Amino acid sequence: MSDCCDLQGKADASSPARHLFCNSRRRFALLFTTLLGAGSCPALYAADKADSSLPEVVIQARRQADEQVTRQVQKALTEDPWIFSEHITVTTRDGIVRVEGIVGDTGELFRILRLARKIPGARRVVDAMEIMHNDPDGG
Repeated sequence: MSDCCDLQGKADASSPARHLFCNSRRRFALLFTTLLGAGSCPALYAADKADSSLPEVVIQARRQADEQVTRQVQKALTEDPWIFSEHITVTTRDGIVRVEGIVGDTGELFRILRLARKIPGARRVVDAMEIMHNDPDGG
């Protein structure tokens, strides 16, 4: 606080005028904070109001968005004539679509993944499908 009570070079460091000026500034600052701060703290009032019982708010937008993405992926898979969607399960959590089940070949697998990635709201598609070849020759 020594450089704030300088009196702009008019008095030296040990002069009584400097001490008087610094002490009066300190007293004024103490008086000012006491008058403004005593009993009028907005943070305390806000804390008291927050303690009163308010109804709980539950946000369900993410869950509803996930259900909508799941329905859209399932609809896209059932409408595609080249995909047998009876053996495919679609689940979505936080925008991540998980596609699992059994497919007949790699073409069907890639088609399913491509359709799922095109759905708005699908941030990522996780492949958990298994390829089951139905070749009668065993190949």
